Amino acid sequence: MKKVILMIACAGLFCFSVSAQKLNATKVPTTVLSTFAKQFPAATNANWEKEGKEFEVAFKNKGQAMTVSLDAKGTLLETETGLKSAELPAAIQKYVSDNYKGKTIQSADKTVAGSKVTYEVVVQKGKELVFDANGKFIKKAKD
Repeated sequence: MKKVILMIACAGLFCFSVSAQKLNATKVPTTVLSTFAKQFPAATNANWEKEGKEFEVAFKNKGQAMTVSLDAKGTLLETETGLKSAELPAAIQKYVSDNYKGKTIQSADKTVAGSKVTYEVVVQKGKELVFDANGKFIKKAKD
């Protein structure tokens, strides 16, 4: 019985430790804030979170929704930009219309991590489709 209780307590602690924590900008390292300000000087409505060792900020950049991940040294790890379905590559639009007849694209994002570009498209709740930079279907993922 003690082992079961200990396992449940450890599982709860693990879940808590990997979940994102909202942060006030005053708690974000100066190097991270500096990189963010240099890369996105037009950013507004920045909302910071810490997820593990990474800092994530959701914001508007020239009216476009974005999310950026940075490490504690201020290195930009990933950018995610919200897109309108019309902004997606034609190959993605065709794939969705051919394979999800009657469904509309609910949301779309372009993710850049280093030199890797992917597109994530939600066609219905819980169904996220992932495509490469050329619009080639890669996989289904849970939203």
